[in-house]
Amino acid sequence: MKRRTFLASTGIGLATAAAGCTSQATSSGAPETDAETTTTSEGEQTETTQTPEQTLVEAGDAAERTIGTGSLEERGLRTPHHVTFGNPTGEPHQGTITVSKAGETVFEESVELEADASIFASLTDLDTYTARVAVPELNATEEVTIDLSQFSCNVTRTTVSIQDDGTLDSMSISTRMACPGVVTETAPADGLASHTVGDNPIPADTGQFSHSLRLRNPSDKTWTTRILVENESAVQFDGVYTVEPEGTVSIILSESGTYSLSMSVLETEAMETVQITPENFDCTESATRAEINAGGELTANIVSTLTACDIETNSTNESSS
Repeated sequence: MKRRTFLASTGIGLATAAAGCTSQATSSGAPETDAETTTTSEGEQTETTQTPEQTLVEAGDAAERTIGTGSLEERGLRTPHHVTFGNPTGEPHQGTITVSKAGETVFEESVELEADASIFASLTDLDTYTARVAVPELNATEEVTIDLSQFSCNVTRTTVSIQDDGTLDSMSISTRMACPGVVTETAPADGLASHTVGDNPIPADTGQFSHSLRLRNPSDKTWTTRILVENESAVQFDGVYTVEPEGTVSIILSESGTYSLSMSVLETEAMETVQITPENFDCTESATRAEINAGGELTANIVSTLTACDIETNSTNESSS
């Protein structure tokens, strides 16, 4: 079950984005601006409006921002994570919220928050982020990391708040809905991370068998991979794995059926999709083998050790190198 953002807010002012895609709700008030009047040699006066330096969020309001392409809403079982800079005190304060990933700033905005005002940004793409809030007048700075595990089927939020004593405090909260099929793990170096999709293992005397996906990282680099298992257009499994050198991920499909196995590498956006049919469950050694090379590229194919089984490889490459 997918959950949507639980806070409906009024967006105010303009945001400054350094990279990626950033959007905002419609404005109910104007940001602070500086106007400069210039007198020409003919005595005419012109007024030049400069770029806003701060966004004013009025008492009790909240400004809403969206960061990213919205890919989490398009596919999978995970939902966006929300980062909030709030002022629950009774006094106005000025500060800056910055969001970055891989050392690159993807969002930055300076705001003046009146009493009980806030600004929150929704992170709509799966990644690891760093959020930083600075309030110069209080000589206070707080930095938090939003990791991959904080993108789940629940509504999750990280909040940095100004305290009455002039300090900053951070906390993360989440709804507590169970997230079956959502897994975030590490495949350690020379180790294995495994998961079984399906409730009913196939009895050995039926002539039907399971099908497994084994994804290896034979390179000397660590890669982050996302694996989606879909059956009848519904996502049954959404796994995110940090795969260390020589690490392996094993996903076992215990129930015969038609599946789409999608694998992607977050760092390179490489993607492979393999179609699995009921015929791929007819052999004890039928499996999908995938590898991530040193350049972060993916390869995948279906293999079988039994020559009597007629297994057709159905692999499509949808990635960029």
